[in-house]
Amino acid sequence: MSGDLSSPFAFYAFDQLYSRLNSDSGTYLSFEAVKQLFPNYAIDSRKTTEKTSLFITWKKKSGRSREGELRGCIGTFAKLALLKGIEKYSLIAALQDHRFPPITKKELPTLTCSCNILHSFHTIFSDKKGDIFDWELGVHGIELTFKDPSSNQIMSATFLPEVMPEQHWDKEDTFKNLIEKAGNWKDVDFLMNHYEDYFIDVIRYEGEKSQIGFEEFKHLRDGVESAQTGH
Repeated sequence: MSGDLSSPFAFYAFDQLYSRLNSDSGTYLSFEAVKQLFPNYAIDSRKTTEKTSLFITWKKKSGRSREGELRGCIGTFAKLALLKGIEKYSLIAALQDHRFPPITKKELPTLTCSCNILHSFHTIFSDKKGDIFDWELGVHGIELTFKDPSSNQIMSATFLPEVMPEQHWDKEDTFKNLIEKAGNWKDVDFLMNHYEDYFIDVIRYEGEKSQIGFEEFKHLRDGVESAQTGH
């Protein structure tokens, strides 16, 4: 699925934050109402209740980056009913990502929200067997679990499929940045040179990503409010 395509899922995620920050006047839209805004988007009725993994990403308009500035990104590999997962992680990503202050109401017009529904998980390295490079840039996300050489602590990190092309990383760059993201900055080269001894699992996965910017979101939402009030 194209990362530029909006969807009822991305809209529903944006609406969770919009309604929370406009609690004085905002009313949460039901997903049934949201679906009506996307008449050409086919949804299998089972998809909204099936349990899946997902990530929600918030980005803010920035003159320094065509992709926008990251403002929050959190999700789960645990299996949750899709709509419940969107309701939960849209707010956690916006308000509880420890790397950033909570998103504020005045920032809403600058935001884009992405919903990435994950699937096709496949372990490509485990128990010192497999090929850590058996994945495709721009197609697969990567989850790495490894042992810290100094403390023997188990560490892990993941990057979604779109991150590597955005950052212009090759596969080795990806693993180095995963190691750093997990919290180990001093042993990056050592770990790459001895990954057979320290990498525990490498899992690849794919994602169905959709996103929506504030202008499109607000235009569609205003239409719903006008219809409800008869204006």
